[in-house]
Amino acid sequence: IDNQLITTNSIWTSTLPYIISRSISIAAGATLTIRPGTRVLFHGSSAMHVFGSLRAEGTKDRPVVFASDRLEPYYSEEPGQWDGIRLHSSSRSSSIHNAVIKNAVVGITVDSLSLNSAPKLLLSNTVIKNMQAAGLAGYGTEIHALNNLFYNCGQYLLYGVGGGKYNLKQNTFAGYNYDLPRITPALYFSDIAPGYLSGDLRLELVNNIIWGSQTEELAIDKKTAYSTDADLRNNIIKTSLQQFDPQLNQLNINPLFSNPGIGNFELQTGSPALNSGISLMGDNYRNILSFDLSGTPRVSPPDLGCFERK
Repeated sequence: IDNQLITTNSIWTSTLPYIISRSISIAAGATLTIRPGTRVLFHGSSAMHVFGSLRAEGTKDRPVVFASDRLEPYYSEEPGQWDGIRLHSSSRSSSIHNAVIKNAVVGITVDSLSLNSAPKLLLSNTVIKNMQAAGLAGYGTEIHALNNLFYNCGQYLLYGVGGGKYNLKQNTFAGYNYDLPRITPALYFSDIAPGYLSGDLRLELVNNIIWGSQTEELAIDKKTAYSTDADLRNNIIKTSLQQFDPQLNQLNINPLFSNPGIGNFELQTGSPALNSGISLMGDNYRNILSFDLSGTPRVSPPDLGCFERK
């Protein structure tokens, strides 16, 4: 596919991989649905531009894969091989479920607030890894992210600026970098962004693990008179700051991942994340949150992060 514009509702299936040369764009008013097991492989600095809607509908056993078209083993985990997926201001109601997004510059970039009652992006049960700059970048937007694993990104795992709304539950943000140096926090939020309007910032972070190699892995940076409302409950947070309530969150307590060096972020026996969550069975997304990233049913109280220990 070479610089194609999709103008009508379309479905991609897993029969053959889709090779993107230069770019693929989804026009405003059109929806691209990607079925389980489909591979979308990007050449060089190509990208996917979403002006309409993207629906990636993978399953646990057959995820949708967004990656580079280089198939040699050397490139299998190499960052920065393609530009990433960008949801533009006219896009609406996009969702990515059970996917693997890897080896780009920025995995997903999302612009502006939602145009309807749905979030601009619903991201669930997805692995985002090996990004040269950032895993997920939001600019004054609304993102709901559930049951995801983020790791090995050059600057940020999640970069949310210019205000916006972020609903983050049962995610594992693992700020370990084996390919790229990083001096920034894994998660950074601000009510202002260079070149963008400022806005109110609304954060809801529940049952996440925010951990990594830096002293400070979560930063909430208030710079304007716009309001900032941060609801942080039942998270493990690597931090040197005192602004995060230690009565509601576990601060600077190692979650004891099984083997971060090989990308295994399941929990060891004795992890402080075990049974430390708050039940989310009354949540609007309980159908997603009832199971972890690997499809294991969650018990009550649940473990923190994207994996429930079997």
